[in-house]
Amino acid sequence: MKNLLKMEKYHLLKNRIYWGGSIGIFLIGLFTAETYVEEVLGPAGGAAASLSDIFNGMIYDSTFLLIFVASILALILGQEFSSRTITQEVSAGHARKNIFAAKVISYLAAFNCMAVLYPIAGCVREYARFGLADADVFFYNVIKGILYSFAVNSTILLIAVFMCCYFKCMAKAVAATAITTFILSLYLGYGMMLHFPVSFLPAFQIREVVSSPAFIVVPALFVSVIWILVLLALSWKCFCKCDLK
Repeated sequence: MKNLLKMEKYHLLKNRIYWGGSIGIFLIGLFTAETYVEEVLGPAGGAAASLSDIFNGMIYDSTFLLIFVASILALILGQEFSSRTITQEVSAGHARKNIFAAKVISYLAAFNCMAVLYPIAGCVREYARFGLADADVFFYNVIKGILYSFAVNSTILLIAVFMCCYFKCMAKAVAATAITTFILSLYLGYGMMLHFPVSFLPAFQIREVVSSPAFIVVPALFVSVIWILVLLALSWKCFCKCDLK
């Protein structure tokens, strides 16, 4: 298992698509940070008053960004199915459960870090404006935001993992991931506006988290865990049925 994790880490660290996506997201964060100064949590959120507001605001508004991140994950992982590199890992004697676990752990860790680059870049851009007078408050919000972002973002990233395991084809996985995450994002936006039920969506729960001063937000944790367990079970079921010999 440790060797597989090292292999996956090495594979991602040398992947140009992953680094290109990471640089792109960081640059997007730099260029768009200014827009959060006037409307930190949407039109009703008011103006930002600190660097913590910028960080929270960019997490609040990162729903559509995850379409891009999840699609990159589907592209890279989908290549492993299309080129049958996973088959080589099976032929090398690794158990399927170890291969699956190593890929899920490494891909979720890597792409969650990619997504968090967005609010980090915004803070870098706006540091000169707000400074870091309340460092304790800022780091409280950063730790809270990153922890919940990892939980919520993992649900979106696991959609990409599931599509790769289901289609076993890069092109189909990328298309299905982009369409599914785009539809969920549209539903969130219009659902909130038209008062449709949206509390079951992890992307809605992260907005509740950054809007709440509490550190423990039970509904957000509950919704994220349910989505993660369901998507992991579906992905594992499809992975077990893959012809990898």
